[in-house]
This record gives sequence, structure tokens and C-alpha cells, in this order.
Amino acid sequence: MRRGLCDYRTQCTITAIVAPGRLGVNGDVVGLDHDARTDPDFMQSLARGLEVLRLFETRESLSTAEAASHTGLSRAVARRCLHTLTVLGYVDADEGRRFHPTPALLSLARAYLVQNRLAKAADPILKEISARMGESCSLGVRDGSEVVYVARAEVRRFISIDLQVGSRVPAYCTSMGRVLLAATPLDELDGLLEAAKLVQRTGRTLVDPHAVRRELDRVRAQGFATVDEELEIGLRSLAVPVRDEAGQVVAAINVGTARERSIANLVVEALPVLREAAVRLQSRAVV
Repeated sequence: MRRGLCDYRTQCTITAIVAPGRLGVNGDVVGLDHDARTDPDFMQSLARGLEVLRLFETRESLSTAEAASHTGLSRAVARRCLHTLTVLGYVDADEGRRFHPTPALLSLARAYLVQNRLAKAADPILKEISARMGESCSLGVRDGSEVVYVARAEVRRFISIDLQVGSRVPAYCTSMGRVLLAATPLDELDGLLEAAKLVQRTGRTLVDPHAVRRELDRVRAQGFATVDEELEIGLRSLAVPVRDEAGQVVAAINVGTARERSIANLVVEALPVLREAAVRLQSRAVV
């Protein structure tokens, strides 16, 4: 491997996989919420190792002394962190004992890199759909029991929720969320629904776990999801899955509209447009 290599993708990988905490002078992780720091299952040693790894975001190489200085860890702890990362293959050391990140880091953040590539590829497609239909169009991915917006083209605001890139919404009551939940392995889905807070956001919101599961079965069978004023009164939407070349669902794309446009109209007019867009994005869902 060429020494000093720390390209853009590797830096993105490091940013994507490392928790956003920082270490204090005694080596304790700070910048996390109180529950995380006091959780008996929280692994301080893992957090320290990831914090050392995060130093490579802005540096092509590190010495043990530099790792200790920038994290507040003792040199002995910093050395053990770097040694462990070397044994695992995520960094390597040159003859001068400077440590460098390796391409093995890329495999840890494949999902992030797929999303990032998808977001860039989706942007002009979402704008095209938005202009064609006169409606807002979004691309989202699942993070636990939520959907994160990674790309969006908005033509008008008719809801109170400020949806933009980075926004999070519950998966159980949104069209993109249901598409993504329907593609989740059943054992994982059971855990997600058990842990999720199914809040009655409107009078139409499905909050009974059995009803949500039945709806997800329907979404899985028909290959798309519709939501009629369940997230917010006045908002209707339709979503389809975006797959990678292996056929795995990696994202969802949707159109959101005001209640003046019926669900039946969305199925007729938006569904074929979104399915075509999903096919166009499929080849971009591979790193």
C-alpha cells in the first residue's frame, strides 16, 4: 500500500463510522448525552479506539505521541489503540512508526458511501420529477426506526414540518419509511416495531402494531407504499424502493402532495415516474 494515502473516500468513511464524542483530559468521552456516558453497557475502550481513529479525518498519518496529545489519552493507551487497529487491518505503520489508514476502512462505511453517491445521483432526478409533477420529491434511507432525508427537491411548502436534507421522520407512518421497513428482515423488524413509539400523530395514523405489520405486508406485496395524512393532516405521499444491483433495498424515493391530489391519482401519475427513477438510480447504489 502506498504510504500517506488518505483519499476523500477514506476520510468520509472515518467520519461516517466514528461516534461524535470527544475525549477529555482524563480520557473520558465527552460530548455525548448523559445516558450514553453513564450506561453500564457503554464501552469506554471502544470509544477511545474510535476517537483515535477519528484523528485520521484531517491527518494522513499519526505518531503515538500525536494520538495521545490530540485525544488526551496517555501514550500507553494511545499505543494500544493504534496497535489494535493495526492488528485488525484498519491502519498500518511505516518504518518510522507513523500510522496510516488503510482501504479496509471503506468496508465499514459501505452504507454511508452508497447513500452519499445516491444523494448526488438523485439530486437532478428529484428536480426533474418535481418540475414534471409540480410536487416535492425526496430520497431517504432508514436509520433505526426513522427515515433520514438524504436528498430533496421542494417546490412548495404546504405542511408545518420543515423537511430538508438531514431531517428525520418516523418510519412507521411515512411512505418512505414503510417501504424501507417492508424490506427489513422480519426478526429485525419485530425488534424495531417493539422498540418504536407508535404515536398517534393524526386521527389517521396507524399505531396498532398488528395493523402496521399488515400494512407492511401489503407494501411488500405491491412494491410501493402510500400514506394518507398519517404524518400530518393535509399531506399525502407515495414511495417506492431503490435497490442496488444485487436487488437489496438501500433507499426509498417519494412524492409528497397536498390533500387536493388523491391517493388514486398518485398511484396513476406518480408511481410509474418513481419506478422509472428507481431503476435509473439502481446502478448508482454500488460503491
